[in-house]
Parts: sequence; C-alpha cells; structure tokens
Amino acid sequence: MKDHIMQRLSEIQSAIRAEGLDGWLLYDFKGLNPIALRVAGIPADRFVSRRWACFIPAQGKPRWLAHAIEAGGLRDLAPDIATYVSWQAWREGLRGLVGVSQRVAMEVSPGCAVPYISRVDAGTVELVRSLGVEVVTSADLVQVAEAVWTPDQLATHRRACAALLAVKDVTFAHVRERLAAGLPVTECSVQDFMMQQFAGRGLETDHPPIVAVNAHAADPHFAPRRSADTSLQPGDFLLLDLWAREPDPSAIYGDITWVGYAGLVAPPSIQQVFEIVRQARDAAVTFAGGRLRAGLPVYGYEVDDACRAVIAAAGLADRFIHRTGHSIGTTGHGNGVNLDNLETQDRRRLIPGVGFSVEPGIYLPEEGFGVRLEIDCYVNGNDLEVTTLPLQNEIVLLM
Repeated sequence: MKDHIMQRLSEIQSAIRAEGLDGWLLYDFKGLNPIALRVAGIPADRFVSRRWACFIPAQGKPRWLAHAIEAGGLRDLAPDIATYVSWQAWREGLRGLVGVSQRVAMEVSPGCAVPYISRVDAGTVELVRSLGVEVVTSADLVQVAEAVWTPDQLATHRRACAALLAVKDVTFAHVRERLAAGLPVTECSVQDFMMQQFAGRGLETDHPPIVAVNAHAADPHFAPRRSADTSLQPGDFLLLDLWAREPDPSAIYGDITWVGYAGLVAPPSIQQVFEIVRQARDAAVTFAGGRLRAGLPVYGYEVDDACRAVIAAAGLADRFIHRTGHSIGTTGHGNGVNLDNLETQDRRRLIPGVGFSVEPGIYLPEEGFGVRLEIDCYVNGNDLEVTTLPLQNEIVLLM
C-alpha cells in the first residue's frame, strides 16, 4: 500500500466517487488478478498462497483481509489487516470489508468485452453479489491506478521515443549502406544491429524488434528466425517495428513502426496502400484530438471506428485484421484504454495522462507485402500529443 495505493489514493477515490461507487474491491488468488497485485503494491516475489482482498472505499483508508497464516507477510502494507481461517470466515470477512456498500467495482467485464480487465472468477463475483452488493467493472479505475503516467514517466517515454526514432534512422542508413556496397542484408542481421543500438542507448525490450521483408510484413506478429533467415534484395519491401524503454521498472515504453523500399521509387501498388494507411493513421489522430480539444469525451472504440472507416472506404476492410492501437505503459501493452472496436469493444474513455499507440495496417500476403505505420500518443490535458514525431509521410527509399 505504501508503494502504490497510497501514492494515488486521492486520485483513485476521486474516480470512485465520480463513478457513483462505494468502493473498489481488489481480490486475488495465486496471481489470477495481476491488476490487483500491482494496485495493492504486493511485490512480485511476495509469497501469498491464499485468497486475499483489499477494499478501497470512496472515502477513508483501504481495508485488508488475508488468511491468518499470511497476514504477517502483508503487515508492512496493511498494519491493521483483518484475518480469516475458514471458508465461512472468508465470507464474513468480505462482508466486513464492503460493509454497507451497494455498488462496488471489481476486475470484471460484462460480456468479457474487455478481456484485459476480466480477472476475477465468476464464483467470487457470485459470492460478493450474494452479500447484497452490485458488482460493476473497474475498467476506468484501473486506468487511473495503472495507466495514467506521472510527469517522470512521461519524461521516460519521451526519451524512449527519441531513442527509438534514432535507432530507426541509423538502421535504415545501415541497410542503405550495405545494399550500396553489395553486402548481404538479412532480417536477423538487421535485428541484431538494432539490438546493439538498443544496448548502446541504454534501452531494454521484452522482445527483439520485428524486421520483416516482403510477404513477412503481411504477418503482423512476424518474428525472424535464424533457421529461415530472409535476405533483403533490391526491389524488396522492409518493415521495422521496434519498442523499448529505459531500464527502470517504472519507465514507459515507446513503440513505432516504419516501412522502407529497396529501390529508387516504390511501386504504385505499395505507394497506394501506404497512402491509405497514412490517411487512416491521421484520421484517428484528428478525430481523437478534435474531440479532446472540444472538451468532449472520446472512447477507444470510436477512435478505432474513425481509423477503420478510411481503410473500409478503400475496399480493404478485411485486410485490417487487428485493433487500431493499444495502451502503452511499463509494459509494451498496458492496461489502459485500447483503440478497439474489432477484437473487443473498448468503451473506456481516453482520460488525461494515458498513452497509446495508433497503428493501422493493411496486409496483402498474396501481393508480397503489408504496410503498418505506428505512432505513440499521449492525452495531455484536453489535447492529444503525438510523442513520436516526425510522422512517416513517405516510404523510406533504401537505394
């Protein structure tokens, strides 16, 4: 609690009150709810093998409940922790936690519309409801607790983005130089070069960057393999998707995708698709930014719709096979709002302090290429800031 809940207790409780709730009930058993663990501030190496709960009321101090054999290991977080031993005492302990509350948030999602939030098992939800409590989703509370960046985190994100853009530039230059010299260029060798650039700039990543040649770029989650390494030749298409952060657990990732062509002029077919994707990207930014500046709420699914409409108007809706963007945090994919009305219907609001990617794509494996353009954005008060400028407005030519 000292590490996390108390850091943002006032913001969390303000959000609880704004939603007309009596509190937020955090619950976990054996790590099934990582959101609860992080919000409660329980360290990853802390051994907790029984059910525990923490209730954050709309006003007042959070209240804890844990098994008697594990309460001692949690007293640094909750000195006044309540305990239980039997299953009957667990039920009564929960009743004591929620008290006279009528509406309580938990990590549930009606219809599993946002599976990233759906972390509490149905039986536990049933038990809490049997206490006369209405259980609603904590999706927007999770944003306040986990997805809103501090000023220091925003600074780490901006530095990561600047470093990624620099890595992108030197990588394209590296490829261009090797092609001009007639030296071999392969997906794995370019990936190795980029990882060296990460290390030299003090960046860390949870997975090496995507380096995709031709039809591999039509596979959104392609990963180069040394056993099937592919060369880049004149006339080939190249996609680079790179994400990283500073080596600090609280640092925020940057995440970008750029494309290039190993020639003097890209073919009309590639250029046409690039323009559609570029326009879709810009439509998402224009829509979200316009709503924010007008003081109007904007939701993740709406931004996805605005972006997807551009690609649908070009007759390529079925080639845009993923959401428009994902939340960004201390992991590449965070627990905030996603720009999504395809894979899920994300009705969470873009609130001040959250960051996310915008990355439309059109994938044409039968034509031997796919185009994705990825940028990062941050809700800066009542405006939208693109944190990965400059935008890619032309295909990078590599010869």
